[in-house]
Amino acid sequence: MVRFRKHRFGASVVSASLIASLALVACGSSGTSASSSSTTAGSSGTSAPGSQSTAGNTASAPGVTPTTVTVGQIADISEPVPGLFKSSQVALQAYAAYVNAQGGVYGRKIIVDSRDSQFNPATITSDAQDIAAHDLAFVGNYTLFDVGMQPTIDAQHVPNISVAIGSALANDPNTYSPTPSTLNDYALGPYEWLKQKYPQAIQHVGVMYSGATASTKQSWVVQQQALQHLGYNIVYARGFTPAETTFDSDILKMKAEGVQLFLGVAFPDNYAATFARELAQQNFKPIDVESAAYGSNLVPLSGGTAEGMYLVGGTALFLGQDSTAVPAVATFDKYMKQIDSTDSIALWGATSWAAAALFVQALKNAGQNPTRASLVAALNKITNFNAGGLIAASNPAQNVPGSCWLLAQVKNGQIQRVPPTPSNTFICNPGDMLPINGWTPENRS
Repeated sequence: MVRFRKHRFGASVVSASLIASLALVACGSSGTSASSSSTTAGSSGTSAPGSQSTAGNTASAPGVTPTTVTVGQIADISEPVPGLFKSSQVALQAYAAYVNAQGGVYGRKIIVDSRDSQFNPATITSDAQDIAAHDLAFVGNYTLFDVGMQPTIDAQHVPNISVAIGSALANDPNTYSPTPSTLNDYALGPYEWLKQKYPQAIQHVGVMYSGATASTKQSWVVQQQALQHLGYNIVYARGFTPAETTFDSDILKMKAEGVQLFLGVAFPDNYAATFARELAQQNFKPIDVESAAYGSNLVPLSGGTAEGMYLVGGTALFLGQDSTAVPAVATFDKYMKQIDSTDSIALWGATSWAAAALFVQALKNAGQNPTRASLVAALNKITNFNAGGLIAASNPAQNVPGSCWLLAQVKNGQIQRVPPTPSNTFICNPGDMLPINGWTPENRS
């Protein structure tokens, strides 16, 4: 069967910057729970999902035994910057611990086969081949060279339940993302809000984007088209690499160019903190808007200089702020700390947790003895997903992003929701999408 993606426009803001190697926005209401159009249960007398009984379980597919199901993950851990995407690794292990504490799925415990990419294409290719041979699916991958695993994923038809960084894997029919994006369309909501609030500042824009790989550079091209479509005048833009530790020269050039609005489209929390400190040292105060900087390092490392910084994203505030309004946040925080209480929590931790939740939802619906084919069939029915409200809702089955976002700001040393963001959901701009040149329909076979 071939299914064509519906002709619609709008890459999630989360995915677009996550694809820039880190995050921006997906969409929907965080108040609705994730749902699938159907549930496939075992026949009468078989164990139900979550039951600790393994009666009737067989070794039905790679990575599936009567008592366990193993998933593979490849992430940039030791290189190009130590600990770069470790939060994604911790999150996958945390979600497995959460599910296993409830008895697993049909009595099977989730086993995580996590690999360090070492930022080495040859290592990624080798690990991808090994995972394809021995694990049921890829879940929660996070590597800037994710295109290196694509030939194996396609040759073996292995479900890839992950946020893709490059557009090739994002458009791949074997990829199911909790925050879909194809880099062929773009959600405009946050930038339209900035345009209305700061009409003069958008005529003097400075940008730092990830220049680590061809995929991350490509994501900036897409975002640049969206900004220019809205009338933003970009007077300075540069792609940074992961090993950089100072941005003084960029700040001086932006100051000379009269930059009034700065967009950090791919700065993780520690990079954004460094940038904020160096802005203060130069006594330069542009409006600072970050799309990937929400994380536990931002405020402590900034030394107070992040005050006033805007944070645009597509997740609930998962560092505890939304734990009462969104129960999934409390669960996420609990298990992340249980796995590694010392590791900082970043956006890719939240989206990897969401990828694991998407996998488990499909696994429960794939039958008592799942195969890759039954897992894909279940994934193809999940048209409304939000990881219990941790992320904004999207349609993974048809690779359709949402159009909602969340605005937060550092105020009095705390990260908090600010207007127009509702108290426990997202700002939604249905239909407010920009088609990017070169759009083509996706098919799943």
